[in-house]
Amino acid sequence: MKVVPADHPLGTPTGLTPRLLTTSVISTFAGGFHFGYLISAVNPLADILQQFIVENLRIRYHLQLSSSHLALLWSSLAGCLFVGAMIGAYLSVYLLQKIGPRKTLLTAATILLVSTPVFGLAYSFDMAELLLVSRILSGIGFAIGISAQGVFLTEISPARYRGLTNSLSGLIGNIAFLLAACLGTPFLLGTVTHWKYIFWIEISPCLIHILLNISTFHDSPTYLLSIGKGGEAEESLKAYYGETCHVKRVLEDLRVAYDSGTRNQKSLREILKDKAGAQALSLSVAINFSVAFSGIVAISFFGTFLLQNVGFSPEGSAVANSLCSFASIISALLAAIAIDKIGRRPLLISSLLILALINILMMSLVFLYDSTKDAILAWPFLGLFVLFTFVFSIGIGPAAVFIGAEFIGSFICPVIYLSLVDSVGGLAFLLFIVPLTVTAAYFYMYLPETKGKTSAEINELLRK
Repeated sequence: MKVVPADHPLGTPTGLTPRLLTTSVISTFAGGFHFGYLISAVNPLADILQQFIVENLRIRYHLQLSSSHLALLWSSLAGCLFVGAMIGAYLSVYLLQKIGPRKTLLTAATILLVSTPVFGLAYSFDMAELLLVSRILSGIGFAIGISAQGVFLTEISPARYRGLTNSLSGLIGNIAFLLAACLGTPFLLGTVTHWKYIFWIEISPCLIHILLNISTFHDSPTYLLSIGKGGEAEESLKAYYGETCHVKRVLEDLRVAYDSGTRNQKSLREILKDKAGAQALSLSVAINFSVAFSGIVAISFFGTFLLQNVGFSPEGSAVANSLCSFASIISALLAAIAIDKIGRRPLLISSLLILALINILMMSLVFLYDSTKDAILAWPFLGLFVLFTFVFSIGIGPAAVFIGAEFIGSFICPVIYLSLVDSVGGLAFLLFIVPLTVTAAYFYMYLPETKGKTSAEINELLRK
């Protein structure tokens, strides 16, 4: 199964159909929604969950955890979500080929339906080990879902609407991030006895997706053609493109694109031997590592911890963290426009340098607060916090794709970050400043501008 190139002509639909828009939103309930929700949910609950882990291990195993051991255990628990994601990313390749994107989405939603409530059941059954089980299984589920979601939406959308339908993943993910952050405040469910409900609520989008996937979704026309079901491919096109689209012409274009993709399929060794392929792969890996080591993982997992370190109270940090999530929603709405208007190359390079500068300013404020303990410094830090999420979501965030490289980095980063904070304090920000600066320099030298260019033109630019 091949994804049709975005610049390939696929008919002339009269407009975005309600069926396509609804399917695009519901598809995120098996992928993008859970990515935002799962990352954000543990952030405001950090103190409560750590207390639960300490007490549970003390009572059941007579273990006494030191502060350094607890920091390592907590950061590992947060990061193990991406251990599961690494597994899920590679499983998705097999599933997409064997059962197609629609059923792969269904598989992801089913995994998440089982795994997400397990986190809350850890409290009900008084078993801290279930937290780890839930995070790994949930990582597998959302990685499969995000991979299938991208393929599915690309293959069911006319070329002119692919940017819109795929951008919904980031928008819904940011809304889910905000929802989890708000639910985790002490004024709602962020309490010792109610935090489990935050994870039980996550069952709802899974059930909605499963029911609508089974009852209303069509398989993508490209996948149906690949397994010889031309009649069903026609029905799928009519459902998503609209009854007035030129079905026969679009199907012929899809067949040509699929046959061309099959003939041009290359192994990893062949890709590395090809200059353009090797350059594209290295740029993709660089983008994803820059995301993992930009600081966004630390803000997403440990945002309340960072805010408390500059003077916010536990309650105040939870509220401030949830309010910051509004910035990412606004920037997600602007991201698609910015990419088309500004271009990918200047947007990527400038956002990397701005994020490096924000990290430098954050590091300076942490040092200043440690020496003065002036509570007023919490507010400029909060301003930088909001600015960081805005710049990330409009800059390098949308450019990243979910591959193993990012998941590896996203696991390593939270595991070592808290340990670095304990040992070197504000200098821990260098973990983000150095990779951002180096990646910006690398992109300046090697990243071509792809705005308005076809796949063939981009391929030629990568060969230079």
